[in-house]
Amino acid sequence: MHITFLDRFEARPGRILQWTPSEISTGSTYPVPPTSNQQLHLAGSRGDTTWLAATFDVPGPIDTDALRASFEEWTSRHDALSCSFSQAEEADESSALFVDVADVVDLRLREETVADARTPEQVRELLGERLDRWCNPFAFPAYFLGAITREDQSTVICGFDHAICDGWSMSIAITEISTLYREYTRADRKPIASDLLPEPGSFLNYCFRESATADPEPGDHRISGWRSFLRSCGGDTPHFPVDLGLPAGTMSPQGTDTRMLLDADEAELFDQNCADHRHSSFGAILASIGLATTQLTDKRDTRLLFPVHTRREPRHNHTFGWLVANAPITVTSMDDLHSTARAVNLAFHESLSLSSVSSRQVLRSLGPEVSPTRRDIFSVSYADYRTMPGGSRPRESRPGDSQPAPINPQQLSRVSSADDVQFWFSRTHDGLAVRTRFPAPAAQAVLTFLECVSEILSTP
Repeated sequence: MHITFLDRFEARPGRILQWTPSEISTGSTYPVPPTSNQQLHLAGSRGDTTWLAATFDVPGPIDTDALRASFEEWTSRHDALSCSFSQAEEADESSALFVDVADVVDLRLREETVADARTPEQVRELLGERLDRWCNPFAFPAYFLGAITREDQSTVICGFDHAICDGWSMSIAITEISTLYREYTRADRKPIASDLLPEPGSFLNYCFRESATADPEPGDHRISGWRSFLRSCGGDTPHFPVDLGLPAGTMSPQGTDTRMLLDADEAELFDQNCADHRHSSFGAILASIGLATTQLTDKRDTRLLFPVHTRREPRHNHTFGWLVANAPITVTSMDDLHSTARAVNLAFHESLSLSSVSSRQVLRSLGPEVSPTRRDIFSVSYADYRTMPGGSRPRESRPGDSQPAPINPQQLSRVSSADDVQFWFSRTHDGLAVRTRFPAPAAQAVLTFLECVSEILSTP
């Protein structure tokens, strides 16, 4: 899986196709409110979408009947894809948000030719327009289903508003759709998803269980832990430790960077080196960020958030939806990478316990004790795609897999505006890579920081 942004998507020209519902059911309001993540996301959306998209390649031109059937089979499989959201009139608080569930049991899609894109720039522009238009959380469907058809090799594309998906879900999407498409293109096969694919697990049931969780008591140790962390941030959320040259409250056009930090062989040696020194690879990544901060600013402590998936039960391994919590951590720089990483590992386990309360519960419990000065938060994500559905190999099967992995899988994100920095580290069979989002005027400071991180991780 290659993790990138739309502005860096290397798309070959071709004819862009889209599939949309031929009839849209009005649906009904679900008797459970949106999750904490959804409420915070939608309250801050200001009418814009924040979409995630994924692509994979298939041989030859698109078999439009097979892809339509695959999309129809797949969208009826995951209940998150039946969801959109609405807001009470004259409401300005996220508590007035509702989940609307459409009837997609017998969903039928129609094909549309969007345009013939003659350059990669046209592909990105046309896809951006379609993804922005269709991945609207306040309308159904909140997703885009499409393809770029070519004579030699084509590309299947699907995109979703972040309110109904996460990064793990992107792996689920391309793995399952590619499996269905492969079977539908066989003349002797009319596949049934339940025969080919694992049980998905209900995202709406997950939302119900979250809503039934009582708020923590004021003296709960998890709230105390969050209070202590946010106080150490000055009553603010954590922000990038290097001066971005951007006044608080000022949004900027988003800058992007993607780079490979370690190739396949180097990443294997890195993982082994981490194991030999009794700490995790993610611990070393966080340690490199702390040490880079110390080298560039003399600050010994680096505070940040990291996302944690909440797919703790086997039934949610293949659930499409947003199943993520956040945890805080303070990285304290020690003498070297390994001693810092071991300290991170110790702090990591305490941090994980704090992720069991939602961000909304934390903000509700602490109230005026927390006053964010920026819209964005400094966060560091790590995903090992070798362990996710479909794995990370472009053409091979993993041991035990009944289906080959998707060809050339990629995950894309929208480019919008930013006032802080986020890192997404990804481990695949190709190595260790990082994708970075930042305010464009701060490019030099962020790229210098990344060079420092790269040098630290490359040092044995």
